[in-house]
This record gives sequence, C-alpha cells and structure tokens, in this order.
Amino acid sequence: MRNGVSALITVFGTGGEEAEIDATALCERLESCRSRLVVPFAAERVALVASVSDAILARKAPASASVKHFGFWIRRAALNRLETDFALRHPAQTISRPRGLVFHLPPKNVETVFLYSWLLSFLAGNANVVRLPREISPELRGICDLILAALDRADDRSQMFIHYPSASDLGRLISAQSDARIVWGGDAKIEAFESLPLRNGGKSIWFGDRVSLCVLDGDALAGLNESGRQDLAHRLCNDIFVFDQMACSSPHGLYVTGEASRHLAAVKALLETLARIALDRGHAAPAGHQMTKMVHAFSSAAAGASSEVDWRNGALTSAIATREERAEQTVGGGFLTVVFIPTLEALTGHLRARDQTVTHFGFRTEDIRKVAAANTTLGVARWTPIGSALDFDPVWDGYDLLSELTRFIRVT
Repeated sequence: MRNGVSALITVFGTGGEEAEIDATALCERLESCRSRLVVPFAAERVALVASVSDAILARKAPASASVKHFGFWIRRAALNRLETDFALRHPAQTISRPRGLVFHLPPKNVETVFLYSWLLSFLAGNANVVRLPREISPELRGICDLILAALDRADDRSQMFIHYPSASDLGRLISAQSDARIVWGGDAKIEAFESLPLRNGGKSIWFGDRVSLCVLDGDALAGLNESGRQDLAHRLCNDIFVFDQMACSSPHGLYVTGEASRHLAAVKALLETLARIALDRGHAAPAGHQMTKMVHAFSSAAAGASSEVDWRNGALTSAIATREERAEQTVGGGFLTVVFIPTLEALTGHLRARDQTVTHFGFRTEDIRKVAAANTTLGVARWTPIGSALDFDPVWDGYDLLSELTRFIRVT
C-alpha cells in the first residue's frame, strides 16, 4: 500500500500474460520507465514502430478499417515523413527532447485512437503508461500484444500498459509522477482528472466532447454521375459508420449550399446510395437504436423543425431541416440532419466552440481556406475532404502533439 492506495494494478505483458502489482511496485516501475528516455525519433524506436506496421499489414486474419489504417499510418516511409515535418517545425536555434513520463487515458467509444497519441509520444522519446479499459476488443488486444512483443524484443522497459479500478485513487498517484497527461473520453472524464496535479511543470492535453459536420456544394453534388455518387457515398460511409458516429470527427449534420427546390433530389440520391452501402457493409443499427432514431426524426417533424424524414433502412435515418439553422441532434448510429444554406460563407454562422471537424465536398481549396480563415469562433480544429474524417493527424483538435510532447531547448 502507498499513500493509502490498496487497489492492485494489472500489468499487461506479451502473449496475453497479465501480472498484478501493488501501488508501491507501480511507482518504482514508473520511476524506472522515466529514467529510460531517448531523443525524439531515435533510430531504434522508429525501427520498432515500423516492425509493428509490418506485422499488422502482414496478418492474414481479417482486420477492421481502423486497424488497417493504423498499420498503414506507421509504415517506415510515413514515419520518415513525420520526422522530417517535425524537424521543419522546430523553432530556430533549438533542439527537442522528450517531456518525460506521459500518462494516457484512452476512450471507450473509439478504442484505437489512443494508439496514435501513444505512438507520437513514444517517437518523441518519452516513457509512457497507458491505462487500458478492463474490457477491450480481441483485435485491440492483439495490436497491444504486437507492441508489447516488439518492446520485449528490443529490451525496452520504458513503456507500461496497465489497468486499475477507476474508483481507486491510482489516477491521482500516477498523475503525480507524470510530466504530461493525455485524456480522451469526454468532458465528464476530463472533469474527473483536471484537479489531479502533475509533476511541477506538467502539461495536460484534453480531448473532450466534440461534434463534427459536413458541407457539400449543391451544384457539384447535382452534377455527379452514378459513379461519382457511388464514390462519394463510399467515402461518406467511412466517415459516419466505422465508429457508428461515435468518433468526435464523424459528421452529424450535412450542410448543403443551394436550395431544396434545386438540390434536394441530388441529396436524396446520395443518401439512398449511402444507405445501401452502409447496409451492405453490415452497419444496420440494433433494433432499439433504430427506434431511437425514428423517435428523434418524427419528434423533429412534429416540432416543425423538419419538413421531411426518411427511415431508409436499418442503417440510415435522415431529416431535412425546415429552415436554415444549426443541426443540433447527435443521435448517432446513422442519423443525419440535412440543412440547406445559401453559400459556403454562411456556414460560419452555424459553427460552435465544440465543433471539431468540417468535412467538405465540391469546393475549391482556396474557398475552403478563405472560410476557415474567416472563422474566428473557438470551434473547428480541422477542415478535410469527405472520406478523411477519421484519418488521424499529428495536429489533432488544435494540438501539435509532437510539439506538445517534447521540450524545446534554446541553444545560442
């Protein structure tokens, strides 16, 4: 027992092995991890991560889209680009060094997202401790096993993957030994940790509740042929259904520039195609949630907020907004609200501080940049084409994660 903490900690090892240690042993392990820092993008760490990529991409067993993307994201060529881009962002006359011990708290809804923040912290040279949920999917456990096996082969003892009861005081104990903390999982989880002190000079990175939206050029949409509409629907399906709209970057509202009288038919054709693709991919919602979506849709219509609702199949339900207003419903599991707006510039009037990603289709890059630059609200950390909403980026939710997880040392 240490500082009154009596709960045992589960430490995950290779091959599915687990061991239990007490708080005193954990603190000793964390201090040992913290003593094993290396320079950012150390060759041995880049090689280790690349070997995990090779193992993921060589597996013959079926893999989810999120795991395939992670394996592709950490290929050696991609890591080399990460290192080059990071070096270009260094302030003049500085060198970068790791921040220290980083405490990671993954979310439950999008379980693979923490792999990216762990990876970036690892490449930055840090020691890391990851508090995994008690229940994780076999696929995620398999990826963790690949990482742990690679660390074991490299005799790298700077990383820990653990679990402890959330009701214990271990979060406070680990925070006090940490130089940085990354919390995924929403505002309530952030509130539970924001009062817990870190080491002197420590830094917290928060990923709270966020929502996202999509904007389409009505004329460009109406001009698509069948092949173009199929391609767009496939990309939109990835953005919406891979995590059942639970990802903070998945859109809930579709804003279409133009008028219902001219563009509604094209919108309906896209949604019909999207619904078929989602159902073919096995994204039908459970019966209970299908009812929930229908209730929200018909409640919206009864309140006069929607002029038309469509239960297209078990995967997709949509509502056409009666007037130009903010699409507030975040039902999830395949529920979209369509809002017509006169111009792309009009979208800025609908943006809120909690908005994270705006996916877009049919606009010139310079037009998107102009609108992004004109947005002076605290919302929107990312503008990206439809189909890339879930593509993780080292700059996420307004944080340049590699820079946040290193210290810059001025040398003159």
